[in-house]
Amino acid sequence: MRHSFKSLLSGILASCVIGTVVQAQDDATAQITLELNRVADTAEGTCQVVFFGQNGLDRGLSAVTWRLAVFDADGVFNTLLSLPLGELDPGKRRILQFNLPAACSDISEIIVNDVAACLFEDGTEADVCLDDVVVSSRAEIAFGL
Repeated sequence: MRHSFKSLLSGILASCVIGTVVQAQDDATAQITLELNRVADTAEGTCQVVFFGQNGLDRGLSAVTWRLAVFDADGVFNTLLSLPLGELDPGKRRILQFNLPAACSDISEIIVNDVAACLFEDGTEADVCLDDVVVSSRAEIAFGL
């Protein structure tokens, strides 16, 4: 009987450890994703860029705005722009489209330079918009932090 109690106790402890590891992994993967989804030259000679953002956190955000820096084809800084995603509930996805005042071939990279606004639903400031943001690009223009 003593042996079965040890086995039972070992099984319970193993379940607790596995549950804690799974919870830690879930917390570690909670993030905000921001993707440069598409770029296309317009008839006016500008570059239309489309960004896709998603709140993968368990808390809603009442305001999210990033400041992006745009670099020309030679890697020289060109301009700053604001990317206001607005309110993002948990799991919410949002698409934003901009026309940049240059041809797409004249842009080499866009980076997240800073955060202009990042507020949780209750109005408190949040640092997750820079600390927990993961960026990617599906376009020929590089996108990074």
